[in-house]
Amino acid sequence: MSNSSGSISVSLFPSYLLNVFALAGICVALLAAFFFQLVLGEIPCPLCMLQRIGLILVGLGFAMNIRFGPSAVNYAVVILSAMAGAGVSLRHVLLHIAPGDTGFASVVFGYHMYTWGFIAFMGSIIFSAVMLMIDRNHMGGSAHPMRTALGSVLIGLLLILALGNVASDVLTCGFAPCVGDPQGYIFQR
Repeated sequence: MSNSSGSISVSLFPSYLLNVFALAGICVALLAAFFFQLVLGEIPCPLCMLQRIGLILVGLGFAMNIRFGPSAVNYAVVILSAMAGAGVSLRHVLLHIAPGDTGFASVVFGYHMYTWGFIAFMGSIIFSAVMLMIDRNHMGGSAHPMRTALGSVLIGLLLILALGNVASDVLTCGFAPCVGDPQGYIFQR
């Protein structure tokens, strides 16, 4: 199989698609977070902001696999970012685990967003471990990475979501750490 950017062995195609689907999942999670923020008016707390950063970094690892081909380093970026994000998500879950605590923000399919974050981070770790086993024979090969319009669009979307996150965080907390749970944007105070 060949394209204008180079050639790739057919055996890398499933790996490429799986990384595209993984990046699509990360983008959907970030879009959902922005939906809750912008449409439902749920301003993200500092732990929520850290979880978004973790998702962006996980997405960056998948994006590098899409753009440059599978690499153990790229999967390590996913795993390390997901471990950090899972730690933040678990901290958030533990803050609201006491009896009578209703949790923070909306519930989706019975779980709060931070619980879904923990599930997504753990899924990313498991996915990357499995992909390391699948891709082990193709890493460091001479084949050029495959490039498709969908992969390029998803990478662009991830970058836009990352920039949107930076803007959101600055509009929420300014250029300083957030103190407590933000009640609105800095221009509304």
